[in-house]
Amino acid sequence: MAVDAFHRQHLGFLVVVLLALALIGFVADRLNAFKLAYLHVMRADFLGVQKADVMPVAREKYKGVLVGNMGYSADEAEAAIAEGKLDAVAFGTAFLANPDLPARIRAKAPLNAPDSNTFYAGGAKGYTDYPTLQVA
Repeated sequence: MAVDAFHRQHLGFLVVVLLALALIGFVADRLNAFKLAYLHVMRADFLGVQKADVMPVAREKYKGVLVGNMGYSADEAEAAIAEGKLDAVAFGTAFLANPDLPARIRAKAPLNAPDSNTFYAGGAKGYTDYPTLQVA
């Protein structure tokens, strides 16, 4: 299926590379012209190399829906949304380890720790074997 078959308002853009603050500002500003459904920005990288916080720059420059990701706690995500810093937060690895993540957040229950050794390993281990929250 060709990309032309989709309307831009139904497409998002995910920024996952290490970007300098000036570059994330440039990219975020330029993406405004495309009227995307959202801009999804990872505030850090998996290797821990990126030290600068790119989210404030992305929020300043991007005028559409901004989704943040990478290590947000439930409280931090709620505060970022309430303060207008983000429109939504994506919980990637937290959802892998906690298939019942919304229930755990509502109950203020502890989270399972994700096992990064099982990510994208091709089997069920690490995807379907995490314990769910037992509600009495």
